Amino acid sequence: MTIIQESVRLDKRVFPERISCRAYLTTNQENLTGNSWNKININTIDYSVGLNFNIATYKFTAPVSGLYSIYGCVHFLAASVIADKSYFVSIYKEGVAIADNSATASVAAQLSVSVYTESFLIKDDEIELYAYPEVGGGANTVDVLAGTRYTYLICRLITKEGIRQ
Repeated sequence: MTIIQESVRLDKRVFPERISCRAYLTTNQENLTGNSWNKININTIDYSVGLNFNIATYKFTAPVSGLYSIYGCVHFLAASVIADKSYFVSIYKEGVAIADNSATASVAAQLSVSVYTESFLIKDDEIELYAYPEVGGGANTVDVLAGTRYTYLICRLITKEGIRQ
């Protein structure tokens, strides 16, 4: 009888915690106030490894300190998009914008705006998605399209190793 032994070593590049979530908007969010920042009500979880996304508050909460990648996308509905106006999307950390992006509509058509950043989060820091629609021409509100492909937020722990520089 032959006995086979395996040598197992811990790969320090792979950490035991797998922290990742993707959540999206399931119902169109109507009447975003023009010319001001509006919180996007991300209310359904695609997946949340670690259960760190709260659909009641529309926030991701960092369970451990570390470097995170954060990606958000907001899709503005064609019926409410105004040509030659800008539409902004921002990632907020603890109530303060840390990254934003914008697009200007050349015609009145659907418009997606996405934003990405990598940020060091301290345990219990909260991440939210906001949008700022520029309006005019008699309009004062803008609508956001729901759906897993259109309006969503993704947060993923890159590493909890190292210290903040």
